[in-house]
Amino acid sequence: MGLAGICKSIKKLIFDNWYHFPDNYGIIKLIEVQKKLNDISFIYPRRSVRNDSFNKTLEKSLIKHVDTIQYLRLDWKPITNILSYLVNLLSLEINILHFIKSDEANHLENLSLPNLRILRTQRVPSKILVNLIDNTIGNLSEISVFCDGTNNKELMKSISKNCPNLRYLKLSLLTNLNILISELENLLTNCQLLNGLIIDLYDTDTFSIFNWDKLFKILNKSSPICLYKFKFSSYKVIRLDHLELFFDNWKDRNSMLLKISNNYYSAGLEAKQKLNDLYEKYKAKGVINKYFTGTSRNINEDFEWI
Repeated sequence: MGLAGICKSIKKLIFDNWYHFPDNYGIIKLIEVQKKLNDISFIYPRRSVRNDSFNKTLEKSLIKHVDTIQYLRLDWKPITNILSYLVNLLSLEINILHFIKSDEANHLENLSLPNLRILRTQRVPSKILVNLIDNTIGNLSEISVFCDGTNNKELMKSISKNCPNLRYLKLSLLTNLNILISELENLLTNCQLLNGLIIDLYDTDTFSIFNWDKLFKILNKSSPICLYKFKFSSYKVIRLDHLELFFDNWKDRNSMLLKISNNYYSAGLEAKQKLNDLYEKYKAKGVINKYFTGTSRNINEDFEWI
């Protein structure tokens, strides 16, 4: 007798290193016999090949649990319309291996998951995300997206309009980076409960320069009182004088928790020492509580990072 024969009241299932599971039939049976399945994750190793045929069978096995599943992670592009049935979802995570266009995401179009509180995606088109966020009822408290930036403006507007209870926001973007700045002030004004902000830029284009100075000025001017956790990632230098002005104008606010992921400061001892000296200067003034400098660009990083 396998697990499916003795375990029928499992509430949470996590299949990690999914690519290496040999007993596909046993997994399907284990899922199907559960009576109270609430939380299920299928986690593929990074960059491993997806098994579309088996993933389709997996999605179909979830149909028996549409009334109970509230937390779902899929490490592939949905192959069936299972998500349209999971109307009770509170948390959705979708990690697609390669960037796709919106017309390649037909099973993600026109989704209505009104009760969503947590949305985490990788390589889901921004147009799809906008529709998904527009169809929520204001309960989203955490959003983490890695997208190509094609519809950055619309995405920022949607978050600003529909997420008054947002507490954590992570934006990992490839293109149209400065559009982020043009919409950030409205977002900060409308999302007054925002507690943590991660700006993660894949700014490898030689001719594209992100205006960190302007971003910091907007944060100084418009950050809600709750906001004090920051992580800034960039392939290009985040200038010390811009950071210093940011710190100078942060006085009389909650001491910040700060991470900077930048190769310039991580690889060069002299540059890193100058940054650490700046940190310590403002830590002594109570502007900074804790800080970290590194090279990590962990897309899946938890927001509770210090």
